[in-house]
Amino acid sequence: MKRRALLSVTDKTRLEDIAALLSSYDYELVASGGTASYLREQGFPVIGVSEVTGFPEVFGGRVKTLHPLIHGGILGKDLEDFETPEATGLGLEPIDVVVVNLYAFESALAKGLPEQDMVEQIDIGGPAMLRAAAKNYHRVTVLTSPDQYDEFLHENRANKGQPTLDFRRRCALAAFRRVAAYNQAISGWLGELSGDGDADAAPRRTVTLRYGENPHQDAALEIPASGSDDLATVGLAQHGGKDLSYNNLVDLVASVKLVLDFDASCCGVIKHTNPCGFGLGEPAQALERALLCDPVSAFGGIFAFNREIDLATAEALAGRFLEVVIAPSYSADGLKRLLKKKNLRVMTWDPAVFPTATLGRGRSWGTLRLFQGEDEGFPEVADWKVVAGDEPADDLRRDLEMAWKVCKHGKSNAIVLARSGATLGCGFGQMSRVDSVKLAVRKAGDQDLDLDQCVAASDGFFPFPDGVEELARAGVRAVVAPGGSIRDEEVAAAARDRGITLILTSRRHFNH
Repeated sequence: MKRRALLSVTDKTRLEDIAALLSSYDYELVASGGTASYLREQGFPVIGVSEVTGFPEVFGGRVKTLHPLIHGGILGKDLEDFETPEATGLGLEPIDVVVVNLYAFESALAKGLPEQDMVEQIDIGGPAMLRAAAKNYHRVTVLTSPDQYDEFLHENRANKGQPTLDFRRRCALAAFRRVAAYNQAISGWLGELSGDGDADAAPRRTVTLRYGENPHQDAALEIPASGSDDLATVGLAQHGGKDLSYNNLVDLVASVKLVLDFDASCCGVIKHTNPCGFGLGEPAQALERALLCDPVSAFGGIFAFNREIDLATAEALAGRFLEVVIAPSYSADGLKRLLKKKNLRVMTWDPAVFPTATLGRGRSWGTLRLFQGEDEGFPEVADWKVVAGDEPADDLRRDLEMAWKVCKHGKSNAIVLARSGATLGCGFGQMSRVDSVKLAVRKAGDQDLDLDQCVAASDGFFPFPDGVEELARAGVRAVVAPGGSIRDEEVAAAARDRGITLILTSRRHFNH
């Protein structure tokens, strides 16, 4: 049975990369209007949607993909469905990949277009296809953004043209989030036009927090109105300690996001949203490693784990001053020990709810509101490019991957030094990258940590060779950083001259 991919995109960035890969696996490319024209111009054979449906685009393109032969192709549960007399009689063919990004409503909104122009930017067929493909993720892969293309390419190459169920499931989640955010933008615009900014908003309620960033600032937590327990609605539970403040929750989210990026057991220590220590290993060992880097800054921090906390770990935590400890669960004796510290906020997070409780992230100031999707996944790790020195040995590569993931969670400019499953020095939030390097090296020196044979990660490219030169002087053996600087070759030459490995990666992870 032939394989088909449906492509209908507003943003055509790198679409030819997807088309080339799909063609190499003998997919038939089905595309609508402008997407079909674009792909033909790039030299790809394309079947127009109208050729599949036998129905022309009408009303200036308002109706083109809303047809049973399109949605039936997407929604058939498995290939056997298409071999039934019903399906063959109707001429239904399976569609295995759906690549759709929506009309640029948000961009049009930012331009302040007239009402009728805005109406024409409301996509109908796109969200319908995304929802259908996302619903059928057990068979269909759905892509909503060029940001997913690198991982899609890697998934296909690694699995002989068949992305994994885990990848398809994550793509489905991204699709439903995208449709939800899109609908929210439209409902907000219509609400403003009608004089009711909350016309279509889901019922919400606010819970008063202890205080804001400073004690003189009021603060509140906004959560869905459903449910009887405030925090459980968003996948959290508090077992003991003082009421939560605004800062506690901001740091708590940052800490859980850090440990969620690791499949292996780990501990992350967060202070002012920055990691001040991280360690791999079972909870007690991970905690010990996390405290190597900067135990002074860990004073009064947030300690997060991605495994159950046992009594031994609880005893080690109880001997320190900390604001919050959070884990997916606690042993009975471990929880009992921590609850003896009456001011300590002892929290659990529900992995089934808390990581997916938001649609990306945003900021607001007055009537100005910003929104962006989450920075999820590390597909670029599979395609790291060694541009200086030797291919890193397995142990160095493990440390490089750990440092790279931790680096994502510090404020840019971010530098992380690591060895043997532990961070040794972190430099975050400096105005120049070389200053972040010096800060990370100094933090390690404060604890008398030997940096010989350690590795380093940088969340952005090195604009000059000085950062790599400083790392080499400190004893760093290998460095990973994004490429993209006009001086990449100068930086690589500096690494070669000093006998260290430099790996460049295709994706950056700024945390602004």
